[in-house]
Amino acid sequence: MSDETLQFTLGDWQWNAALTGFINIIGEENVTIVNDTVKFEEDVLEGFEEKYFEYLIRTYKKTLSWSRIVTFKDKIFAYEENDFDNFDLLSLKGLNTYIKDVKYFIESASYKAAYSLMDSEVDILSIKKELEKIKEPKTQVEFDKGKSDIVNTVKQVIGILRQVIDYCDCPSGRRYIRAKNVIYSVIKNAWNGVCFLNPQTKEKDVYTDYKTEFVDAAVNYIKSDKGKYRFQCFTCDGPMKNMNNSMGFLNGTGFDVNKKSSHVWNFENDVALCPVCKLIYSCLPAGMTYVGAQGLYVNANIDLHDALKINNKIKTEILQSGESHSAYYALVRALHENETKATKYQFVDVQVIRYENAKYRFNILSRRMLKLIVEHEKRLNSLIKSSFIENKLTFRVFDEVIDRIFNSQNLFTLIHKMLHYKLSNPLKCYFNGTHVRHLLTINQDIYQSLGGMDMDKEYYYIVKNAKNAGESLRVKYFVKNANNKLPGICYRLLNALKTSNSGNGRCT
Repeated sequence: MSDETLQFTLGDWQWNAALTGFINIIGEENVTIVNDTVKFEEDVLEGFEEKYFEYLIRTYKKTLSWSRIVTFKDKIFAYEENDFDNFDLLSLKGLNTYIKDVKYFIESASYKAAYSLMDSEVDILSIKKELEKIKEPKTQVEFDKGKSDIVNTVKQVIGILRQVIDYCDCPSGRRYIRAKNVIYSVIKNAWNGVCFLNPQTKEKDVYTDYKTEFVDAAVNYIKSDKGKYRFQCFTCDGPMKNMNNSMGFLNGTGFDVNKKSSHVWNFENDVALCPVCKLIYSCLPAGMTYVGAQGLYVNANIDLHDALKINNKIKTEILQSGESHSAYYALVRALHENETKATKYQFVDVQVIRYENAKYRFNILSRRMLKLIVEHEKRLNSLIKSSFIENKLTFRVFDEVIDRIFNSQNLFTLIHKMLHYKLSNPLKCYFNGTHVRHLLTINQDIYQSLGGMDMDKEYYYIVKNAKNAGESLRVKYFVKNANNKLPGICYRLLNALKTSNSGNGRCT
């Protein structure tokens, strides 16, 4: 390769996320970043296909089904080390669940596609046929009576499982099975329809396929004589020979220019990418953070260092926690890591991009709402584990609050809903009065920041005084009424509050 220097600047959110992913893959130490611009030498593309998969596998290793298979060997070792003394009915149920998962994984289409690439003579599908769940006794007492026979059976099954684990954990298994995992659990969220995600691709090796589609095309383009090129790249304005590289492979963004010509001016397509920009866009999965089918990216578009720092902080928080609902929490943690670091974010609006249900959703987190999040850190943190159930779906209070803050909405409807369910179905409400008071206090700030009534510095006492008044009412009402009619009066007060009717809530 030559030593040509390439330079790119931040732009729209998707390009920024892709550029962030590109830097993550090649390493920040291999680029030069000045404000919103990055420079790098052409030689960083050497072996880029290996770096691409290596980064994604390393980052999402704990979430891969491959890890679910091979990490079980630690549990097997623990059982054997104690000669199965601690193996009980619950352990057996866990083993059977693992067997069910293993059988599902190793016969899935993505795993089968990896087997042909692996350097192994083991027929894993034949081994799978020998793998059967073990009959579970109904009670621990029954288990204890037959434990000796059960453990002997378990040892036989573990022998089969070891073959499966060793097969998946061999060098070619780590290379290809994990690559297939990240393709369908991570990469597919960002782009589709080309390279190894094209059903008609003729290349079975995913590394070679990526290299040919993206890396080789970019390198050949860099080396080419562009003097006679008459087209321009839609992203970097660089010269192009043709308009063959559309943005149609990006999910929720591009379109098939051959079938949707009406989408462009005068039916003439001008939306195409040079091979280098196409390569960088393919790095979008390394820029966004994905948990299952959900993604998150914070578009800090003034300084690349900030974009890398905040998004990698979010990625670390989410993937270390292993909680699918922690995306909002990770974002908040990254934004107010501490008061000093958070201060600089209070003076700019932050664009937050979420990928949900195969669609992108956008929010502008204004500086006043960002300031609110920072100032109410302790109250927000107290809501992490609180939730309620509505129509058999679990709603996490923290996520509901942050979602409304992102959208510059007050919390009145959420508070009303939580109080309603607390009265009507308390067993499905996993929060208490303190959580509600925190919401009321936060809502006071939201209401004021959105142009609500002016409040003096003592407005925080409104919630405290309301709590004291409610406790007094409760005590007096219990004395006056032999029967407990408190839920009834609470309903009347709640409905009066919702309709702003001071008369309906009056009790005598």
